[in-house]
Amino acid sequence: SSGINAEYGVSDITDLQYINQIPRHKYASILRPPMKTNADGEEEVDLIEWRQMLDLLWSDPKAALGCEPNTFRGGGTYFGPDISGGILDKHNFKLLIRSHECKPDGYDVVHDGRVITVFSASNYYEAGSNLGAYIKLLPNHKPQFIQFSATENTKQLPLCSRVSKVESSALRDLRTQMFANKGRLLAAFQSHDPEGTGFISMNEWAESMSGVLNLDLPWRTLRSKLAEQEEDTGKIKYATCFTDGNLEGSIANKQVTETIYRQRNILETIFRLLDTDNSGLLSREELRAGCELLAKHNGSISLSSDELDNLVDTMDINKDGEINFNEFLESFRMVDNKFANGNM
Repeated sequence: SSGINAEYGVSDITDLQYINQIPRHKYASILRPPMKTNADGEEEVDLIEWRQMLDLLWSDPKAALGCEPNTFRGGGTYFGPDISGGILDKHNFKLLIRSHECKPDGYDVVHDGRVITVFSASNYYEAGSNLGAYIKLLPNHKPQFIQFSATENTKQLPLCSRVSKVESSALRDLRTQMFANKGRLLAAFQSHDPEGTGFISMNEWAESMSGVLNLDLPWRTLRSKLAEQEEDTGKIKYATCFTDGNLEGSIANKQVTETIYRQRNILETIFRLLDTDNSGLLSREELRAGCELLAKHNGSISLSSDELDNLVDTMDINKDGEINFNEFLESFRMVDNKFANGNM
């Protein structure tokens, strides 16, 4: 067949025949792992099936050969042209068309033209950050890319302006990660500064950033955006990594905030599990179901109807009857502060 393989990504263990046997509507969320009954009649996670689905939904192409864990997403892989080419050749496919990855022009073509990323959400980060695109397949299966923007006043922004907006959003996310790991970063910096001068070399700074954040980034290039450098010696004044007031704001208990930022991914996973209708909001009923689930696994947790109503009213900061993720996150900070101040 010369058909089109329209999946998100692949890995070195992707088995399309196995995947084809999985019921299409089995997964309400990939965050809920599939279960199976083992030889002893006990329920356990079906790791083989879950890995197949995670690789399919969370993998991204890379230029280098091979396949390695996708540490950025926390699931799936980075797959090279040898991996995608092997799967396409095996099944006699021409193209692998995928999405789930923002591209400035709305699409991207890699792996000798055999892997295409198409992203239809224009202005994904903010107005003017990227175009959206969709693919029209011509009779010979040749793809034609149609680009668009949701707002006419941002469509004509030059490439440099769009890249700048994407870069600004990415830097905000990176600074959030830095603040979430402030204690560990300072410890790493200070290990290179036993005399407490407040300065370390560029190599020591880059090594510390990479080691603590576990991110393979061009730190020397990013330095000017993240920390101050002394002109005479070229050394980095590492305390300036944490001088962005937008991150710390007026929050008094910065240790609590640092912990919340560090656990943000875990809290977001919990929020998504509670959000059974995938609306991005928690209703009173969804929160009640979540509390009942916790009570089932922990006998010490039990909330009456009135107590649950009080919990929802407290978390619902803007009083619209539902809880968004920011309100959910803020509730943990407020509760932690109350414990710290001895008010509970």
